Amino acid sequence: MLLVARKNLFSEKTRLAISVGGVALSVFLIGILLALYRGWDQQVGSFVENVPVDLWVASDGTTDFAQAASILPEGLERHLEIAPDVKTVGGLIVRPMEVYRSQDPPTETFDLQLVGYDPVGGLGGPLRSVEGKKVPGPGEIIVDEQMHKRHNVNIGDKLVRGTKQLTVVGYSGGGDFVYTQVGFTTLDTAVDYLSLDPTTQRTFFVLKLKDGADVDNVAARLTLATPGVKYIKGKDFAHETRKRILGNILPILIVVLIVAFIVGLAVAGLTIYTATIEKSREYGILKAEGFTNPFLYRVVFEQSLVTGALGFLLGAGITLIVAPFAQDSVPQFVVFVRWQDILAIAGTTLLMALLAAYIPIRRLTSIDPVSVFKG
Repeated sequence: MLLVARKNLFSEKTRLAISVGGVALSVFLIGILLALYRGWDQQVGSFVENVPVDLWVASDGTTDFAQAASILPEGLERHLEIAPDVKTVGGLIVRPMEVYRSQDPPTETFDLQLVGYDPVGGLGGPLRSVEGKKVPGPGEIIVDEQMHKRHNVNIGDKLVRGTKQLTVVGYSGGGDFVYTQVGFTTLDTAVDYLSLDPTTQRTFFVLKLKDGADVDNVAARLTLATPGVKYIKGKDFAHETRKRILGNILPILIVVLIVAFIVGLAVAGLTIYTATIEKSREYGILKAEGFTNPFLYRVVFEQSLVTGALGFLLGAGITLIVAPFAQDSVPQFVVFVRWQDILAIAGTTLLMALLAAYIPIRRLTSIDPVSVFKG
């Protein structure tokens, strides 16, 4: 039976190539979009998740780290410092903004997530040093290495906002949000650069708890003691950040994935249907010789499955080759290929093949074995 299916498919190699190419294109689009989404999902919020603290402190209503729409009440830091289970408190001033290099025109701006932190405690500062200074001094900033790669920001450059500027003194890693990158300064430098009042309250606090402290219980007690403030684990805060940033992208991604599936289904279905119509006489002879409809159905299914399998192998192979190359060429193209997604795409291709065989099978049912011997 498989020999019959293979003969029908490979008798017209150009048509088979078009069908396999259509399925492969569909698989590639699905694979590369999933890899891109996984890459962004992994990257966005990773800084928040990897900061070595037990709790993030923000004002109620704050949705994520990227928007930084949080102003904490005066006196909260002192209250947290004397809390029985709190070991260390770190204050952060966080502001999303646009800046430009001093040697560029003011119109050539790019996004920066400015983070002012206390270098003494180090909480909320750079996750790892890549090059240059590890700790910024007055009027200095350490930027993420991806800012260097994407915007050509080099050590020694000055980042300008209004009449103020910061000197880049180092690169850090782990602060890439894809559409923006984190830059670290001291709290005093952040206040001066942003032209804030020195008494400006912190955007966030980050807490290290004492050994043995139960994070959930401490968060619940502090929430009751400080109304209007929420305490959230880094993993949960990172999830909210990803949801906020990627939530608007997901519906578009789903639509494109559906379109890619329909393209592959249409190409494969048209090819199998055409092959079935052209072989109507042969199928009629098989029926006249006593072969049942289920046998013929299996032939069509096998044709469709072979087409789908070849298309999947080609499309998945191209995805695995192109994804890392694209990421190296375009830093914003952050991809992460998971084997679970490859298996899911294989299942999607199988469904595509089964659906593509449906209309040709209906055509087989209407073939009259007697008609093939007329005239």
